[in-house]
Amino acid sequence: MNAKNDICFFGLLHITKNENVSLNFKSQNDVHKILVYLKNAITLDQQLKRQGYKFVLITNEFKYLNKLLKKINYKLKIKEIKFTTFVPKNTHFYACHFRVDVFRYLSSLKKKYSILLDLDVLILKKLSKISYYRNNNINLVNDITNNVIPAYGKKNILKSLQTLDKRIKKVKWYGGDFFSGNYSFFKILYKYSKFFQKKLINNIDILSDQTDELFMSVAINEIKNKKKYIVKNTTDENIFTRYWNTNVKHNQKQLTYYKKFNILHIPADKIFLSNCYDRLDKNYFFRDEYFAYVSSVRNILKKKISQILPMKIKKIMKFFL
Repeated sequence: MNAKNDICFFGLLHITKNENVSLNFKSQNDVHKILVYLKNAITLDQQLKRQGYKFVLITNEFKYLNKLLKKINYKLKIKEIKFTTFVPKNTHFYACHFRVDVFRYLSSLKKKYSILLDLDVLILKKLSKISYYRNNNINLVNDITNNVIPAYGKKNILKSLQTLDKRIKKVKWYGGDFFSGNYSFFKILYKYSKFFQKKLINNIDILSDQTDELFMSVAINEIKNKKKYIVKNTTDENIFTRYWNTNVKHNQKQLTYYKKFNILHIPADKIFLSNCYDRLDKNYFFRDEYFAYVSSVRNILKKKISQILPMKIKKIMKFFL
């Protein structure tokens, strides 16, 4: 039996019409937005298949996605699950809060080592290390504390964390873009994320600007405190990290640093990944193509202009006001 049969990758595409959220790309309408995400999922599926891994796209709209897949003539494993989490409309990153229900589903897969990751990712290297984590019951999460502190401030982040759990004394923030583990880990992750998600909703008047990453960070902090599970950081393991091909407040490293990771999350380049779908018959490994794209003069100038332009607009507005 192939050991890879015990390992499965999952993605979430919870379809919400007219969702009020910044997507890091300009969508023409809901159909275009969903199609971009779906093509991201297909690009990911192809990359994983080439390495012998299975990928399942979890959704709340099987029929709709299946219809879109038929139109573009692609077969993708889709799993519709029941979403029971209560999320008020206009909650920041509304669809992402339903990851709680995905944790519940993954906790039912007793013979699988599951990897839940965002769809806008690029596979850079062989994923053979995943077998090591499965064999040793090691669970992985993405610590992005160093990314969020420069953007929001340590004091503000700690205040938000303590709104859900007063015992927290140190800022530790985890991304919602990567979780891996066996059914037992996802069972405890579901338990705590469900509990703290409810607390977030109860405090939504003061936490309306928060994403699912807030209650997930508190949940992971609680799991780590129990010391019953081995939980490691994907960045430390060179497995997974984020690269923002846009202007951000935290210091990003040189591109060579990101090339050492197995999987790279590229939230600002969903359109790039969507375009990769159109070239899947000719290629499936877009590592070199991506780094050539982000280091191109055109891309660098685009970021420079977008950085300067808002400052000039502010000066002009100040002059007239």
